[in-house]
Amino acid sequence: MCVAAFLAIAVIVDFFDRFETFLHRGASAGPIFRYFMFKAPVFVTPVAPIAILAGTLVGLGGLSRHNEFVAMRAAGVSIWQIAAAPLAAALLISGLMFFWNEQVVPYCSQRANDLYEVEIKKQPLKRLTGRRRVWYRGLAGFYNIKHASAKQKALAGLTVYQVGPSFRPRRVIEVDNATWNGEGWILTGVRAYRLNPDGSIESEPALDFHLPESPEDFLSVHRDAEEFSFAALRRYIRELRRKGAHADEYLVDLHLKLAVPLVSLVMVMIGVPLAAKGTRTTSMAGAVAFGLAIGFSYFVVLAFARALGQSGALDPVLAAWTANVIFGLVGLFLLLGAE
Repeated sequence: MCVAAFLAIAVIVDFFDRFETFLHRGASAGPIFRYFMFKAPVFVTPVAPIAILAGTLVGLGGLSRHNEFVAMRAAGVSIWQIAAAPLAAALLISGLMFFWNEQVVPYCSQRANDLYEVEIKKQPLKRLTGRRRVWYRGLAGFYNIKHASAKQKALAGLTVYQVGPSFRPRRVIEVDNATWNGEGWILTGVRAYRLNPDGSIESEPALDFHLPESPEDFLSVHRDAEEFSFAALRRYIRELRRKGAHADEYLVDLHLKLAVPLVSLVMVMIGVPLAAKGTRTTSMAGAVAFGLAIGFSYFVVLAFARALGQSGALDPVLAAWTANVIFGLVGLFLLLGAE
């Protein structure tokens, strides 16, 4: 019930955040409905820990209001014994959330992004996302891109296929790295090949080749980490490093794919001792408000640490686990205090 409630809140907030775009683009109800149908599974990941904290407070709050916690403690039951079942359930939910993020979220995130760009914003489909690469229809031909970083304004592993009037491939340009200097692209590792009508391939200079697009044109090519599974993102990072591209942005997100599912366990550690005290947070309204407050605080810390990790100011592993460690210590302190 709590997951459904917080999921509805997330969908409503996102709807009103994009409402102006829906109106200006004249989007019909069908594409909007399909967009949120694919977006809802993506929202499950951030709202689940908040819902689990609220559910813990409401579920165990009933025991507290009827003095059953007092009876258990009088019978010699420790807070650790009381917390054992909720913690075991939270550990199971963490495993399910990892599976959810691996199997469901990448596909739904990609479909939602494509629906929003093409059917709602009515922009032409310029990219086709494969398992490892992205195809992009550009002014200089058809681009096959290994990695595009909007933050670094750089491309890695770029292959341009130029075709003739009958769409017959006539030239292929390979670029190891392309970096925007504010006025144009600086290309390194450029190789060009001409495809002759008889099927032969000739190497030729590529001095006349340049990219006519700006970094903003490649924003749709940038792939969010949620579009990858853990294994796919790890392979992607390995390939980026082999190409010499900057991978810290994705390295933090790789470790977050392990850290974020365990937030459910951390929230139960916080919720059990608060419910045992019989505070106002055990009512439905109090639990929802407290869940939102703690959840908001957690994701603020997470976003701050993630930004530090992606900028290189903090180790990627430490950046990914900082929020879990801080709130886990808070939960441990509350459990020890309740004992």
